[in-house]
Amino acid sequence: MTRIDAAREAAGKTREQLAPYAASARDAAAHYTDEAWQRLAPHVGSAVEQARVAALTAQQAAQHTVDSRVAPRVAPLWDQAVGSLPPSVEDAVARAAVRTRRAARQARRTAVPAVAHAFDEASHATALAAQAARERGAATLPVLRGQVSLAEIEALAAKHSRSRRSRWGRRLVVLGTLGLLAGGGLAAWKWWEKQSNPDWLVEPPSTPLPPRSTPAGATSSTMPLDPEVRAKQAAEAKQAEQAARAKKAARAKDVAEDAEELGDPADDA
Repeated sequence: MTRIDAAREAAGKTREQLAPYAASARDAAAHYTDEAWQRLAPHVGSAVEQARVAALTAQQAAQHTVDSRVAPRVAPLWDQAVGSLPPSVEDAVARAAVRTRRAARQARRTAVPAVAHAFDEASHATALAAQAARERGAATLPVLRGQVSLAEIEALAAKHSRSRRSRWGRRLVVLGTLGLLAGGGLAAWKWWEKQSNPDWLVEPPSTPLPPRSTPAGATSSTMPLDPEVRAKQAAEAKQAEQAARAKKAARAKDVAEDAEELGDPADDA
């Protein structure tokens, strides 16, 4: 005899022992419920009737107060205020009343389908909840009566746990597939971008080269000139010097001639 058989036997004995007590408790609860309702029903009915009478009395008293005290004072003031209003204000009030009635009709046409839809949804949800409660109650009764064995309960629990595990497994598979697809798409995009813009096509940044600094104490080395170039430069320098001397001599000659011309009239005098 295994442990499962011993547990089943113990559960069966316990169920057989507790079945009479459960039936008597159920009958006693139903009896007490009926008795309590029979005792409380008259009191509840009288309380409801008293509340209804009190509400009706209060409404009648408030209406009488309004008719006897408020209306005689407010009506003349209202008529006087309406009579003193200009025609433009009366037209504006009439237009506002028309717009208000139109908006009320539009709101009623819009609200009625929405309320009906909400009522249908609430009725459907209530019906589903009631059906679920009935199904659970119907499933609980055989357990209380001992018509369901322990093995069947364990099989149902195992089936429920397997269904939950399989549901989570499917969700994990879907999430993993989506992650793989996203990673593959990202890798493909990176590869395509690298193929479209390779590194050897990218131009280096155009930054000016820094000036070369000559260290202190170092002499700048220049390439020696060609002899022909040096002879040409010397001839050009000599010609420039001769031209400068000729200009200077011509200028001195002009100055001397001017001085002689200025000195001739003095000698004549």
